[in-house]
Amino acid sequence: MFKTFRGRLTFSFLAVILTVMVLISIFLLNLLEQYYLAYQKEILVNSGNLAAELFSGYLRGGSDLVLLSGLAENFSRQIGARVIVVSKSGMVIGDSVRVGGRLGTPLEREEVLKALEGGTGCSVQYSSFSEQWVMQVAVPLKEAESISGVVFLSYPLKGIYRILTEARYYLLIMTLVAVVVVGVLGAILARYFTRPIEELTLAAQEMAKGNLQQKIKVDSRDEIGRMAQQFNIMAERLNKMTKHLRSFAENVSHELRTPLTSVSLLVKSLREYSMPAEQQHEFLKDIDKETDRLVQLVEDLLDLTRLDKDETYIRKEKVDLKRLLVEVGSKMRPRAERQGHELKVEIEPGLSQVWSSAERLKQVIYNLLDNAIKYTPEPGKIELCAYSQDGEVVIKVVDTGRGIPSADLPHIFERFYRVNKGRSRDLGGTGLGLSICKEIVEALGGKIWVESVEKVGSIFYFTIPETLS
Repeated sequence: MFKTFRGRLTFSFLAVILTVMVLISIFLLNLLEQYYLAYQKEILVNSGNLAAELFSGYLRGGSDLVLLSGLAENFSRQIGARVIVVSKSGMVIGDSVRVGGRLGTPLEREEVLKALEGGTGCSVQYSSFSEQWVMQVAVPLKEAESISGVVFLSYPLKGIYRILTEARYYLLIMTLVAVVVVGVLGAILARYFTRPIEELTLAAQEMAKGNLQQKIKVDSRDEIGRMAQQFNIMAERLNKMTKHLRSFAENVSHELRTPLTSVSLLVKSLREYSMPAEQQHEFLKDIDKETDRLVQLVEDLLDLTRLDKDETYIRKEKVDLKRLLVEVGSKMRPRAERQGHELKVEIEPGLSQVWSSAERLKQVIYNLLDNAIKYTPEPGKIELCAYSQDGEVVIKVVDTGRGIPSADLPHIFERFYRVNKGRSRDLGGTGLGLSICKEIVEALGGKIWVESVEKVGSIFYFTIPETLS
């Protein structure tokens, strides 16, 4: 029972209701006992006062023990209690019990002493004489302003305790019935409450086996319902991530296989066939080119891995953005001019320093300018611009290249995505450059996007926060 959450929940219901019922029973029994005892005390005090008025008249002419005992016996039959009349000296001068009574003996009790002092004495105790619990009340017997004696009443409480016993019995029955009812309802409710958890457990077990197509029906908006909803979101994301991982692994394998196959064929050709020195030189040049592709691919993969896991990969500092852009433009201009392109750098005057990573910013800008130079036909124009806008610095790279088809724009920043796969490989691309740019820009707190028109050109934008904080 305790090995399952449902069993523990049902037991918790039972434990709570049992505890509550026991506490309620104790409280009610004590309340009933106090009520009956207080009520009986009030009756006995009133009866004692009435008896005191009755006996006071018979004490004026002397203490007739037989007369007082007869009066006490008659009064005892009316109220159902033992009646004892005690003189001022503490001697019993009247007792409703004729045989075995206390007539002519002293009655030294706290209740009597308190009544002789003018108060009302009361106690509840076990009587060895009647072998039962009794309530004893003593009231002063007054004559004029002085106390001439005490009326002592002893009332058996077996009737009250019988009522309390019956009440205890009924409360016990009610407790047992409540436990049974709550046990049945608790089991039903526990099953209802734990059903989503069981579904979650089964779904998690299936996911652990590799079956990621799991979805739980959400029937409620409580904590369990929200947990089921979050599980569905997690399962969906995990499924997508797994698909992306598989696709990524396939792409990496493909990207590695192509240059490795080329290198293998070229090496075998050099080893197995005799060829002129000029042809050998061309083969070695191709091997070098394919090796560079492999090195670049590995470096790009390492960059993505660091961006995913290494929080220290991007170290922010104060960056003089104007100086950085001018430096990058100066280094890329000779390459652009060798391919017949004009490269301009336009920076808004007064562009402030930013809190960013100089190395990673250079990596993004180099990548965007490299793509612009590679994919722009001769002669072309390329611009590197920077300006402030709405608390951000916007940096854009404009080219007059071939442009990007509208169908490819939504996927341009995906890993290994190429617009023209054959031409990209010929130009040395790995398909990871733009995805690395996107990861870096987002890690720096900005965003990146592109606008492009086929046969007109493209504009790549990215932003970084302008504040130094």
